[in-house]
Amino acid sequence: MIEVLKDKFQARSKKLNKIEKIKETKTPIEALDALKNGEVSDDDRAFFLKSFGCFYKKNTDDYMIRVRIKDGRLSPAQAKAVGEIAKEYGSNYIDLTTRAQIELRYINEYDLYSILQKLEDVGVSSYQTGVDNFRGIVVDPFARESLSSLIDERALRAKIEELFFKKDEEISALPRKFNIALCGNIKNSSNIYGQDLGFALAKRDGEYGFRVFMGGRVGVIAKDSNIFVNEDEALILFKGVKELFKEYGFRDNRNKNRFHFLLQEVGLKNFIAALEEYCDYKFKRGGEVLTQTKVETTLKESLKDGKFAYKFIVPAGIFSGSDLIEASNLATKHNAFIALTYDQNFFIVGANDEILEESLYKKYAPSTFVNNMVACAGTKTCSFGVIKNKEDAIELAKKLEELVPLDGEIKFHWSGCVKGCGIHGLGDFGFVGAKVKVDGKIVEGVDIYLGGNSAKEGKKILKAPLSNLINFIKPLVEFYKENKKENESFEEFLKRSSFSIWAYAFIMKLNSIGFNFVPNNKSDANKIEPFEIKEIANQISYKITKQHSLDNIFTPLKVKSLKEQGFKEPIHKIIDNMLIGKYLTFTEIIKELDNLGDRV
Repeated sequence: MIEVLKDKFQARSKKLNKIEKIKETKTPIEALDALKNGEVSDDDRAFFLKSFGCFYKKNTDDYMIRVRIKDGRLSPAQAKAVGEIAKEYGSNYIDLTTRAQIELRYINEYDLYSILQKLEDVGVSSYQTGVDNFRGIVVDPFARESLSSLIDERALRAKIEELFFKKDEEISALPRKFNIALCGNIKNSSNIYGQDLGFALAKRDGEYGFRVFMGGRVGVIAKDSNIFVNEDEALILFKGVKELFKEYGFRDNRNKNRFHFLLQEVGLKNFIAALEEYCDYKFKRGGEVLTQTKVETTLKESLKDGKFAYKFIVPAGIFSGSDLIEASNLATKHNAFIALTYDQNFFIVGANDEILEESLYKKYAPSTFVNNMVACAGTKTCSFGVIKNKEDAIELAKKLEELVPLDGEIKFHWSGCVKGCGIHGLGDFGFVGAKVKVDGKIVEGVDIYLGGNSAKEGKKILKAPLSNLINFIKPLVEFYKENKKENESFEEFLKRSSFSIWAYAFIMKLNSIGFNFVPNNKSDANKIEPFEIKEIANQISYKITKQHSLDNIFTPLKVKSLKEQGFKEPIHKIIDNMLIGKYLTFTEIIKELDNLGDRV
């Protein structure tokens, strides 16, 4: 079956992309030596230094350093050292990332090499956190510590890293970046199903191990390989995947060179056959997957020693060196450690309830609209950003907190551009920076996704200007608040809802143009759009006239149309047409609403 990989590779190997040609000119280690000697070239800035997590920002003439935090854990001493570096060299600014890592910003080039050494001195590194490398491996932040942690996957993480980390021949040797996550916990605390390679806790014939998922990326959930591995077998499998991807991964179109596209070309079944041929090993199949699909969002985790892990909520991951130093002091005081999370927050692990009275905890205390908020960098610090993003995410959260205060769980995921670093497909509400036309002018806006979770990406339903985004989102949050069950998350609420995603899109659009309407919670339309359209139109008609137009979704009543009753605005014509069955889909109606502006 390796011949299948060879054939697909050869069909795509006639032309190398620009980055692959740059790779042929020197090694990343040579670029690191050049940095040490103060002889940095344009190619070093554009590509090679990214191999060591050093990203040059041309517009500001400075660098961002992405720091690899093993297992997402920082000892108090490490946290203090990183915080001091941020204060001294990086304007006291820190970003927490979606791979349980840290980014330092506003770094001058002449300080770069010495900062890398300072990081290494305390046991953290920026090696291979950018471009074509195996990125930081995400693990359960409570590995071994929590009651639901059945396997301590940190040993496997270390063995996997030994195969590529700081090995000259492995640095930027892949066709594209490769994300890995491990989870030995029943709770999905490391977002394993959205990775190039994910190892989920599983059990087979009384043995705990991992089920392997392959080919995930932004907007794509990894496929279940049906392979069950123990720790030793997981290492064999990774070695094989690594070598096959290096050898046969595509190197032509960088937009289609991820592992996902190799699997797409050859088929998962054929790739597994090639993997077993290469490894000369027949992997076991089956077993029960124990790690839940839903990403875990706990705020307080019970530990095996009777203590707890407490979550500090960092809105959009915007943190500071000063506060990381304070977190270090708290961890020392409570004999605990700091664990970063996939959702840009952190835990102090191994404390008790006394920590709730600490000023830092109160500063980063939980709040419904930021608890599950993720936002990548926007225009301020990312050349790909279309909108500010982090600031936009925080502004929406503040408005919702003011207008619809509630005790619930809603995931808001923001990506500043289509690259999707904010994992927007995972959110109940996902936002992607976009340009939107309003009254003939192009303004900052977002594409809105709805209904995402760890098992499937949300659907792209609407475009909205940032200036009016609150009016799109507020009605659904209100609807959730009024109709949710006790302790029910928005994800769970949406799953049991009797309305389709597109019905909600229509409701959002209708409210955004000034028509205040939220439907009754119960629907008899069974999520069939033509029936939903009539049913919702009947509710709107009743809101206007206090008369029902339908006996049920099949039987109209002999009631005058809105036009016949003297309602002649364009919105009323649309509602009449909904009632008589002119529209088969909500997207048809949304297009007509787009043309109304505020004429409701």
